[in-house]
Amino acid sequence: MKNYYFVAPSLPTLVLGEVPELTFEEVIHRLELNLSPEDLEKVKTLRLVIDLQNIRALYQGKPLDPHGNLSEKELDEALLVEADLPDYVFDFLGQFEETSAAAAHFFGLLSRYYAEEIPRQSGFLKELLTFQREMRLVLAAYRATKLKRDIVAELQFEDFTDPLVAEILAQKDMPEYEPPAEYRDLLASLEESKNDPWKQYSVVVVYEFDRIEEMTGYPLFSLDWILGFVARLMLVEKWNQLDDERGEEIAKKYKTG
Repeated sequence: MKNYYFVAPSLPTLVLGEVPELTFEEVIHRLELNLSPEDLEKVKTLRLVIDLQNIRALYQGKPLDPHGNLSEKELDEALLVEADLPDYVFDFLGQFEETSAAAAHFFGLLSRYYAEEIPRQSGFLKELLTFQREMRLVLAAYRATKLKRDIVAELQFEDFTDPLVAEILAQKDMPEYEPPAEYRDLLASLEESKNDPWKQYSVVVVYEFDRIEEMTGYPLFSLDWILGFVARLMLVEKWNQLDDERGEEIAKKYKTG
């Protein structure tokens, strides 16, 4: 794996709630100038999940997240001509005649993303995507229990033979969801938030930020550190962009899934 002795050390320290010295756009431009094509593809894979989230936003007429690979115009064109996105995206969307139905089943598209991309990756990026998938499933199970939802329906696009999915389904009739040991602190913090959706959203972001920072480790000049930085920078910028109105919107989205 190629080392980047000058790129990584030049990137600023990231702290939730503080404005970083470089914007996401500036960081991506710097990476495009310095990373190898192969390593840039890993950055694009990390950002692809934002493109998928933006598909739902586009279908729902909502603002797009600027951290994806494609602009709104580029995404619109990609969906029109079925290009610039993985084939599995179009295969999934092709199941639905109406864009509203595709948006309603958005979490199925996320399931396909992780099912397709995790096996293709190795090292840190594989570990990061696995963590993001696991956290999403744990939170889905937690919300389903609290809101009395049908967890089988929630996970309909998942592989039921997957160990974590099977463990969640085994608890579908239990009054409380017991997560894997590594996620107990997260759910305990959510319980302490007293069902305040904004506090719950904050708990999740802080947990994800800290876990990624722990996973990234050293050395600073490695691609792993750069990928971890990009993932954390996206969280920092989203956090900083939240005014009260936007915060309520995101909190509501988190609460309703």
